[in-house]
Amino acid sequence: AVAMTTPDPGLQPERTLLAWRRTALGLIANGILLLASGHGTSDVRTGLGIVVLVLSLACWAAVSAVYRRTKGAPIHALGHQRLLRAAAALVLIVGLFDLYAVLTR
Repeated sequence: AVAMTTPDPGLQPERTLLAWRRTALGLIANGILLLASGHGTSDVRTGLGIVVLVLSLACWAAVSAVYRRTKGAPIHALGHQRLLRAAAALVLIVGLFDLYAVLTR
C-alpha cells in the first residue's frame, strides 16, 4: 500500500520569492538610474524614475505580502496569473521608459 502524504514544497517557495525580489531589485535599479539621468536636465526622466521606483517598491511589497500570507502552503499564489501579468506589464513599462531615456539622451 502506498501512503498518501501532502507534497512538501521544499525550498521552492523561497526560490520563487527570491526570483521575484531579484526582478523588483532590477526594476528599482532602473528607477534610480532614470532618476539620476534626469536630475537637473529633464523633468520627464525624473518623473519616470519616481514612477518606476514607486511601482517597483509596490511589486516588492506585494510579493512579500503574498509570501507571508501563503507560507507553508502551496506556492501557487506567487505564480498567480494577475501577479505575473502585473510584473510583465511593469517590466515592459520600465523597458519603454529606458528606451525613451536612451533616445532622448
